[in-house]
Amino acid sequence: MYSLRHATGSNSSRLESDLPKKIDLMNPIYFIKQHNPGRSQHWWIRVGTKDSDTSLSVVGNLAAAFENLGDDVNALMYWDAGHGSNEDPGDFMTWIAQVTGYTKRLAK
Repeated sequence: MYSLRHATGSNSSRLESDLPKKIDLMNPIYFIKQHNPGRSQHWWIRVGTKDSDTSLSVVGNLAAAFENLGDDVNALMYWDAGHGSNEDPGDFMTWIAQVTGYTKRLAK
């Protein structure tokens, strides 16, 4: 409210009534809190420490939220890497095999 009132110069400025719901829809934590039993319960989360698009605290909060629900979380930060880093694709495939029980080898 402070920013809105400061920007408009009016102490009576109010947010649109649908704005809080729209903000919830953009926040993954809102959906995690819904305790949807049909959601995935296995999470592979990666981020580079030099990511300029996603705050490291977002990754930490997501991992903590899923762990607090009892989910299997595999989270890692790649040192000095940027957004979209993919430094362990082999480990990802191994993790998928562990989670799914599917162990058939892929053709090389």
